[in-house]
Amino acid sequence: MKKTILLFSLLLVLLGAIFTAGCTAAVHERIQEGTRLAPLDEMVQARDVALEAQVKGNIQSDLVLRYYAQQYGLTVEGSHAVMTVSMKVKTEEQRDLALLLAKQDSRIQEVIDDIEIDPTLEDTPFAEIWD
Repeated sequence: MKKTILLFSLLLVLLGAIFTAGCTAAVHERIQEGTRLAPLDEMVQARDVALEAQVKGNIQSDLVLRYYAQQYGLTVEGSHAVMTVSMKVKTEEQRDLALLLAKQDSRIQEVIDDIEIDPTLEDTPFAEIWD
């Protein structure tokens, strides 16, 4: 009788160890596949898309920068609240203003400057008004 109880207890311990090891491996596989992180990634991506739109709007709120964005393009790419701004402007002051406007949202952690300064670009049609 004691041998039967001992063998039965040993069998239960062995089955428990196998079951636990199998569950741990399954959890590890699910984490590696990213199934648990998918909703978080989607939220981060949605936030970045919203921040990209916000940065574009901020930059285009300036009339001169809007002109250059429409003529030569404006690209804002975000990843985890780090925004990369790409466009062409004529002066360093315009680049500095674009970066300043891009950083206005407190949710943005960093703005990467990929703005090309090209002094050969044409002046905006309304440049004479301010001179």
